[in-house]
Amino acid sequence: MEHLTRLIRFSIVAVCALLTLFGVSSAFAEEKTLDIGMIFSLSGPAAPFGIPERDAAEIVAKDINDKGGVNGRAIRLHIFDDATNPTETARGVTQLVQKNKVVAILGATTGSGTLAAAPVAMRYEVPMLAPNGTVDIVDKGNRFYPWVFRSTTNDVINAQKMLDAFVSDGAKKLAILHEENAYGKAASDYIHEVAAKSGVTIVETVGAASKAIDLTSQATKIRNAGVDGVLMQVSSPALGGAFVRAAKQVGLNSPIIGPIGLGQKAFIEAAGDAGEGVRLVVVANWDAPAPEMEELGKLLVAADKPPRGFGELMATNGLLAVVAAAKSLHTEPTGKAIRDALENVCGLQTYSTGKLCYSADNHDGWGEDVPLLVEIRNGKFLPK
Repeated sequence: MEHLTRLIRFSIVAVCALLTLFGVSSAFAEEKTLDIGMIFSLSGPAAPFGIPERDAAEIVAKDINDKGGVNGRAIRLHIFDDATNPTETARGVTQLVQKNKVVAILGATTGSGTLAAAPVAMRYEVPMLAPNGTVDIVDKGNRFYPWVFRSTTNDVINAQKMLDAFVSDGAKKLAILHEENAYGKAASDYIHEVAAKSGVTIVETVGAASKAIDLTSQATKIRNAGVDGVLMQVSSPALGGAFVRAAKQVGLNSPIIGPIGLGQKAFIEAAGDAGEGVRLVVVANWDAPAPEMEELGKLLVAADKPPRGFGELMATNGLLAVVAAAKSLHTEPTGKAIRDALENVCGLQTYSTGKLCYSADNHDGWGEDVPLLVEIRNGKFLPK
């Protein structure tokens, strides 16, 4: 009998250890979970965003679980690597819903991925919390509009901030380098639309593929246009770094301003010395973190995942929005119930500057007070 009792005790301890290993503590062993999917680019050109997004979401989910979870439920995250391939993103939604029974999805890392996956999410009635500035993802003209919520600032806001910086410098003639995807093209179109109202002329526009490594021809074309500044609308740190290196090589000395996607250490490393003096509009500056960011920074450092950019904030913004929506429910947290609750999440303080506020008419959630202007000096982002 004593031997049987010891065996039972050992079995209970072993089961609890396995539950803890897979992200569900023994306190939740007999409880239901809150299953959330993540579609991030852990490989491909967008991996510098996707990997920090995944890491931060996992670390914050663990912290929430350690503090009691969500209405007694443990968060259980399910990850899908779309390899920066929109076709894979769409497939990921199907897998996460059918296999893992998720009730919300964080992602995709890229705007192109989100646009490809959103119709699938709509069909399964599961909301997506998209860490993308891409203008079109929350366009009310989309049939899938009700199912997509942005967890960062809209590129309409970000692009205007970049344009305003040049206007304050007295620039009159600008060039645009844009990434050849939904993110770069939509922002480029918007800048063309509003430039004249700011007294600025766009005299040259060039594109580049996300995987391009030699941008000498683009830099030369812009140099020959004799511009007062360059708006660099790209999200890939490698692509941004390739352009500023090419600009230095061909003697393009006009000021350069880049978007939030380049506000991470990976861009500084890719740009090298050519990055000195480049300005960026960012939503996160870990070299001078806002008080709200410091708590997240401590969690990341404690987990041996020190912050490197804005992806950590965008992913956790989405996670905390889903958590707030789930906490407000008095029913089973289905995808539709969470979608409906998200439209009532307002005044939520996340780890980002500013407060999140969604409504039925606003799935952007973040305002123009969030983006900051910084400049690269001595390998750091310094406030301007």
